[in-house]
Amino acid sequence: MNSFFSKGNLIVFGTLIVLFGVCGIIKSCTQETEIRAAVSPLNVELGKAIYYSDSTSGAKSVLWEFGNGDVSKDPKGSYIFTHTGKYKIRLTVDYDKVVSFIVNVNDRKMATEKERVRIIAPSKAMVNERVVFMADGDADSWNWEFGETGIVDSRERNPIYVFSKPGQHEIRLLAGNMEYPITKTIDVVSSDFTITGDPRSEIENDIQEHLQDIIDKKNFNSNYNYILNKYLSKKHGGRGDNTLVLVNNTNENDFYSYCNGLKIMGKAKSTFIESVTMENNPDGSIKRLLINQSSTK
Repeated sequence: MNSFFSKGNLIVFGTLIVLFGVCGIIKSCTQETEIRAAVSPLNVELGKAIYYSDSTSGAKSVLWEFGNGDVSKDPKGSYIFTHTGKYKIRLTVDYDKVVSFIVNVNDRKMATEKERVRIIAPSKAMVNERVVFMADGDADSWNWEFGETGIVDSRERNPIYVFSKPGQHEIRLLAGNMEYPITKTIDVVSSDFTITGDPRSEIENDIQEHLQDIIDKKNFNSNYNYILNKYLSKKHGGRGDNTLVLVNNTNENDFYSYCNGLKIMGKAKSTFIESVTMENNPDGSIKRLLINQSSTK
């Protein structure tokens, strides 16, 4: 045992330990640090941002170059290119370690037919008539001009507008996802409402009252026939039972089926007719009833 721990052996073992330690230090100092970085997305539409980040261990400085002269010294962030093209993004870490990414900046996608917005509205209307305009399509904002004021008249998706002057009016709709407005021409004519001698609002209120009576379980036949015979029958230019009814700008049905639905709904829910608006034919007869209603269980 004493010979194993002799002075000579101890010197040898000590020297080996020192050598192994030195080798480890040299290896750790000379081993190249791996760059850990990412850029996303690599294919982007013009006007949309890319996101870059560097998480290289022990990095003391970073330099992002975006291939167009712009640079950033922030380890991570976002960037928006102003022109289409292919860009080589280069990241330099600690002045000597480099990695590159290729980003393709493409033109904005053209809207498909399904995505395009269109105007749904009659081609003819009368002065003082409440005309319903509907926007078919997807957008996050709506700007309607009805050709009389020269300004934006409504920011609703499906507005109601009353023309005060006859003539041809160009309707303009600029939705949030459109670069240019779409247009539709509507011919507004001077004509008095001729179904009855009652003012228009009184007719709408009268219809609203009798529809509410159907919901409230009052005599179905008398209320249904009252509206049908007084306002919707063929002698008034209407379509009778087949007159269209649009509910809350979403559900459309014929008048008979709609009223039967109210009768059933009245037994199960508390339903309230909030408003009735008439959409008219050029001769003044009722083309469609536009009804807003709400229900609670």
